[in-house]
Amino acid sequence: MKLIELNKNDVFKIVNFDDICDNMKTRFNSMGINKQTMGQILHKGFFGPIEIEFDNIKLAIGRKMAKKIEVKKYSCPLFDEKNQK
Repeated sequence: MKLIELNKNDVFKIVNFDDICDNMKTRFNSMGINKQTMGQILHKGFFGPIEIEFDNIKLAIGRKMAKKIEVKKYSCPLFDEKNQK
């Protein structure tokens, strides 16, 4: 499943992001985001970037990039909605 296919509040684990550009891989690695990192979709509208959170790291990812990130979806909330301000 690709990151672009998830909806708001969906919890996921990164399975593979080998298809993204080297700059984004470097950016992910510098933030401690790698394969097996858990995250949650904070916002996903019809247009614009997808906002995600990885352990207090909030990040906006473009839709084209989100189509290249393979994830596994989980069914429980990772972050409490009260903390999403």
